[in-house]
Amino acid sequence: MDTASLLEQLAPLREPPSVGWWPLAPGWWLALIITSLLIGLLCRALLLRWRKNRYRRLALAQVTVLRELGKPSLEQVNRLLKATALRTWPDQKVAAMHGSEWLHLLCESAPKAGDSWMSSLEAVYRTPGEPATDELLQGAVEWIRCHDAREIGKRHD
Repeated sequence: MDTASLLEQLAPLREPPSVGWWPLAPGWWLALIITSLLIGLLCRALLLRWRKNRYRRLALAQVTVLRELGKPSLEQVNRLLKATALRTWPDQKVAAMHGSEWLHLLCESAPKAGDSWMSSLEAVYRTPGEPATDELLQGAVEWIRCHDAREIGKRHD
Protein backbone atom coordinates (compact mmCIF):
# COMPACT_ATOMS: atom_id res chain seq x y z
CA MET A 1 0.00 0.00 0.00
CA ASP A 2 0.98 3.40 -0.83
CA THR A 3 1.32 6.05 1.96
CA ALA A 4 -0.44 8.67 -0.14
CA SER A 5 -3.54 6.51 -0.48
CA LEU A 6 -3.50 5.83 3.26
CA LEU A 7 -3.40 9.56 3.97
CA GLU A 8 -6.35 10.14 1.65
CA GLN A 9 -8.42 7.64 3.62
CA LEU A 10 -7.99 9.59 6.86
CA ALA A 11 -10.89 11.75 8.02
CA PRO A 12 -10.25 15.51 8.34
CA LEU A 13 -8.98 16.71 11.68
CA ARG A 14 -11.64 17.89 14.12
CA GLU A 15 -10.92 20.68 16.58
CA PRO A 16 -11.89 20.04 20.17
CA PRO A 17 -14.72 22.20 21.53
CA SER A 18 -13.54 25.46 23.12
CA VAL A 19 -13.26 25.55 26.87
CA GLY A 20 -16.19 27.46 28.40
CA TRP A 21 -15.82 30.02 31.15
CA TRP A 22 -18.67 28.52 33.16
CA PRO A 23 -18.59 26.95 35.69
CA LEU A 24 -15.87 28.95 37.34
CA ALA A 25 -12.87 27.31 38.90
CA PRO A 26 -12.71 27.29 42.73
CA GLY A 27 -10.01 29.97 42.76
CA TRP A 28 -12.27 32.37 40.88
CA TRP A 29 -15.12 31.69 43.32
CA LEU A 30 -12.81 32.49 46.22
CA ALA A 31 -11.63 35.70 44.53
CA LEU A 32 -15.24 36.69 43.84
CA ILE A 33 -16.27 36.09 47.46
CA ILE A 34 -13.30 38.03 48.89
CA THR A 35 -13.90 40.94 46.49
CA SER A 36 -17.60 41.04 47.39
CA LEU A 37 -16.78 41.07 51.11
CA LEU A 38 -14.24 43.87 50.68
CA ILE A 39 -16.68 45.97 48.64
CA GLY A 40 -19.37 45.37 51.27
CA LEU A 41 -17.03 46.41 54.11
CA LEU A 42 -15.97 49.52 52.20
CA CYS A 43 -19.61 50.50 51.56
CA ARG A 44 -20.44 49.95 55.23
CA ALA A 45 -17.50 52.08 56.37
CA LEU A 46 -18.44 54.88 53.96
CA LEU A 47 -22.06 54.76 55.12
CA LEU A 48 -21.05 54.93 58.79
CA ARG A 49 -18.72 57.85 58.06
CA TRP A 50 -21.45 59.65 56.13
CA ARG A 51 -23.92 59.15 59.00
CA LYS A 52 -21.35 60.20 61.60
CA ASN A 53 -20.70 63.50 59.77
CA ARG A 54 -24.37 64.40 59.36
CA TYR A 55 -24.10 67.07 62.07
CA ARG A 56 -21.34 68.76 60.03
CA ARG A 57 -23.52 68.89 56.92
CA LEU A 58 -26.41 70.33 58.95
CA ALA A 59 -24.16 72.99 60.52
CA LEU A 60 -22.76 73.97 57.12
CA ALA A 61 -26.30 74.25 55.78
CA GLN A 62 -27.16 76.47 58.74
CA VAL A 63 -24.21 78.75 57.90
CA THR A 64 -25.58 79.04 54.37
CA VAL A 65 -29.03 79.92 55.73
CA LEU A 66 -27.53 82.56 58.03
CA ARG A 67 -25.64 84.09 55.12
CA GLU A 68 -28.75 84.17 52.93
CA LEU A 69 -30.76 85.91 55.64
CA GLY A 70 -28.21 88.72 55.78
CA LYS A 71 -25.28 89.39 58.02
CA PRO A 72 -25.48 86.99 60.98
CA SER A 73 -24.59 88.35 64.38
CA LEU A 74 -21.64 87.22 66.44
CA GLU A 75 -24.06 85.60 68.85
CA GLN A 76 -25.68 83.54 66.07
CA VAL A 77 -22.31 82.28 64.86
CA ASN A 78 -21.19 81.48 68.40
CA ARG A 79 -24.48 79.67 69.07
CA LEU A 80 -24.01 77.62 65.90
CA LEU A 81 -20.44 76.70 66.87
CA LYS A 82 -21.59 75.76 70.38
CA ALA A 83 -24.42 73.59 69.01
CA THR A 84 -21.98 71.87 66.66
CA ALA A 85 -19.53 71.31 69.51
CA LEU A 86 -22.30 69.82 71.64
CA ARG A 87 -23.15 67.38 68.84
CA THR A 88 -19.48 66.45 68.71
CA TRP A 89 -18.84 66.22 72.46
CA PRO A 90 -22.15 65.85 74.34
CA ASP A 91 -20.59 66.80 77.65
CA GLN A 92 -21.52 69.21 80.40
CA LYS A 93 -17.98 70.61 80.33
CA VAL A 94 -18.43 71.76 76.73
CA ALA A 95 -21.86 73.21 77.45
CA ALA A 96 -20.46 75.31 80.30
CA MET A 97 -17.43 76.61 78.38
CA HIS A 98 -17.19 80.30 77.59
CA GLY A 99 -14.60 82.99 77.11
CA SER A 100 -10.98 81.99 76.62
CA GLU A 101 -11.69 78.37 77.58
CA TRP A 102 -14.26 78.10 74.75
CA LEU A 103 -11.94 79.77 72.25
CA HIS A 104 -9.10 77.48 73.34
CA LEU A 105 -11.29 74.42 72.67
CA LEU A 106 -12.13 75.73 69.20
CA CYS A 107 -8.48 76.43 68.45
CA GLU A 108 -7.23 73.14 69.88
CA SER A 109 -9.80 70.96 68.10
CA ALA A 110 -9.11 72.38 64.62
CA PRO A 111 -5.55 73.63 64.17
CA LYS A 112 -6.03 73.59 60.36
CA ALA A 113 -8.71 76.29 60.65
CA GLY A 114 -6.20 78.73 62.09
CA ASP A 115 -6.93 81.13 64.91
CA SER A 116 -7.09 84.56 63.28
CA TRP A 117 -10.88 84.36 62.97
CA MET A 118 -11.29 83.74 66.70
CA SER A 119 -10.27 87.26 67.63
CA SER A 120 -13.51 88.52 66.11
CA LEU A 121 -15.46 85.77 67.90
CA GLU A 122 -14.03 87.04 71.19
CA ALA A 123 -16.15 90.17 70.75
CA VAL A 124 -19.32 88.10 71.24
CA TYR A 125 -19.03 88.68 74.98
CA ARG A 126 -18.78 92.45 74.59
CA THR A 127 -21.12 93.15 71.65
CA PRO A 128 -23.19 90.03 70.82
CA GLY A 129 -25.44 91.81 68.30
CA GLU A 130 -22.56 93.03 66.15
CA PRO A 131 -22.55 91.53 62.62
CA ALA A 132 -20.07 88.73 62.03
CA THR A 133 -17.19 89.39 59.68
CA ASP A 134 -16.62 87.33 56.56
CA GLU A 135 -13.38 86.11 58.10
CA LEU A 136 -15.31 84.81 61.12
CA LEU A 137 -17.86 83.04 58.94
CA GLN A 138 -15.13 81.45 56.84
CA GLY A 139 -13.27 80.40 59.99
CA ALA A 140 -16.45 78.89 61.41
CA VAL A 141 -16.99 76.95 58.18
CA GLU A 142 -13.41 75.68 58.30
CA TRP A 143 -13.81 74.70 61.96
CA ILE A 144 -17.01 72.80 61.20
CA ARG A 145 -15.33 70.97 58.33
CA CYS A 146 -12.06 70.01 59.99
CA HIS A 147 -12.46 69.87 63.77
CA ASP A 148 -11.23 66.73 65.47
CA ALA A 149 -14.21 64.82 66.83
CA ARG A 150 -12.25 62.61 69.24
CA GLU A 151 -12.91 63.02 72.92
CA ILE A 152 -11.48 66.18 74.41
CA GLY A 153 -9.15 64.47 76.87
CA LYS A 154 -7.91 61.86 74.35
CA ARG A 155 -6.91 64.25 71.60
CA HIS A 156 -3.21 64.29 72.42
CA ASP A 157 -2.85 60.61 73.32
